[in-house]
Amino acid sequence: MSMWTRTIAFTALSLSLAGCSSTPAQRKVAQDAVDAMGEYDKVKAIHMLTMTGGTGTRTKVGQAMSATGPDQIGQLTNNVETVDIANGRAAYDYDLQVGDFMQHRHEVLTKSGGGTGKPVGIESIAGVSFATTPAGLFSWGTQNSPEFLLRRNPVSIVLAAAESASVSLVSEEKEFNGKMMKYAAAKTGEGEDVGLYYDPETKLLAGFEVLDTETMLGDVKAQYTLSDYKAVDGIKIPHHIKIRKGGEDYSEVQYASIAVNDTKSEAVFAVPANLAASASEAAEATDYFPMTLKKAANGVYHAVAFRHHSMVVEFPTYVVVVEAPYLETQSRALVNAIAAQFPNKPIKYVAVTHFHYDHIGGVRELAARGATILVEKRHEPALRKLLDAAHTHPKDDLEAMRQAKKVVGAIETYDAKRVVKDGNQSVELYAFSGSPHVEPMVMAYVPSGRVLFQSDLWFPGTGGAGSPAAAQLLDSIKKLNLRVDTMVGGHGLIGPFAELTKAIAAMK
Repeated sequence: MSMWTRTIAFTALSLSLAGCSSTPAQRKVAQDAVDAMGEYDKVKAIHMLTMTGGTGTRTKVGQAMSATGPDQIGQLTNNVETVDIANGRAAYDYDLQVGDFMQHRHEVLTKSGGGTGKPVGIESIAGVSFATTPAGLFSWGTQNSPEFLLRRNPVSIVLAAAESASVSLVSEEKEFNGKMMKYAAAKTGEGEDVGLYYDPETKLLAGFEVLDTETMLGDVKAQYTLSDYKAVDGIKIPHHIKIRKGGEDYSEVQYASIAVNDTKSEAVFAVPANLAASASEAAEATDYFPMTLKKAANGVYHAVAFRHHSMVVEFPTYVVVVEAPYLETQSRALVNAIAAQFPNKPIKYVAVTHFHYDHIGGVRELAARGATILVEKRHEPALRKLLDAAHTHPKDDLEAMRQAKKVVGAIETYDAKRVVKDGNQSVELYAFSGSPHVEPMVMAYVPSGRVLFQSDLWFPGTGGAGSPAAAQLLDSIKKLNLRVDTMVGGHGLIGPFAELTKAIAAMK
């Protein structure tokens, strides 16, 4: 029998306020959904969900070939999602394939001090891991970060609705996913407004709508569709979830199995021994992200983060940054590193090499600092959408500056070539076509040090093999008659130009 001690007077109140209508109040519908899953006490006792064997797609990976073209679709396999509801932790572990690109990724929102401390993020790619503040996590799984797993899991949503839906408003009939459903408005555990749709036949939660604030998409209306309910330890849990954001498909996953309160899942939240110190530091910091400035030539530095890097060029009174990748957190770390290295020299310009999500995720943060964003005209639609989006839930720095009516950086477009010059220092931006990666691609060249920066086409300093993308890069450099000694990468390290020419020669 269902136990609802906190709403003992619910039935009488709802019938009175609804004019003795036979239509149940919204909270009654929400409570019935919990009972349909397996009664309140059983559902409330779910502290951890482990969803394994997931296969599906991540539609929004931000890897389109052109700024106005369709996005590529990421294929998700071996997907494991773990949600520790009781302790505020969540984790992804999955294989991702986008075209020919394949990667195993692992993102964990956990806590320091053996799970009892403050939140911290652990990200692992191809066996290499680092610690960061939670906002520094970036995922290509079914959501943008593990935090969404925690906030949007069906158990937390259905319980919060059962406790917050109206006892005075009757349930409406609304269409959801092509079927008429019973509707209720409620609050999530974090106090967000959420609209819920309940199947009138099964009484189970069929889906919900809520505002999500995405790193790249900003504020978007998100729709979560739940289906394929299966019994797990006497509790019915959806094994299929489809997500749409901003009216477009976002991700979809089918789980092979789900476990409830599996103690073996605790291991996924352990902080690796080699990251214990940095994880503790990250947990205590407002922002924490690995960032080191390494000299590539006089006045030219490689801003090395985890896997996505930038180039910093010093001018007499300011600095220029080429690429602001990944996330707001990484860009704040970059800002701090630049301030320490070049006191009293603001970031005047930020140049974008291309519009893929993992290479523009920090652009908003640098715009918030007043930097002008240099964008090749064919990239503008993507960058304009990124910078114009509202980010209110929570607010990022750019949104906060705009709401405070403060001056922020704007987009400045150019056609094919742009030169920033001051004194004896300059940065030359060249857009070139024909790359198999994106159209067009931009490279940045610093004549004073004969340094060239590019992303995704070649990984300098790694001794990697040549590829069609790298061969096309080399051909473009030669056509522009650029005298290059040193290569710096958005991925990879600092390497000699001869490393690239040798790798391409070996392909022939």
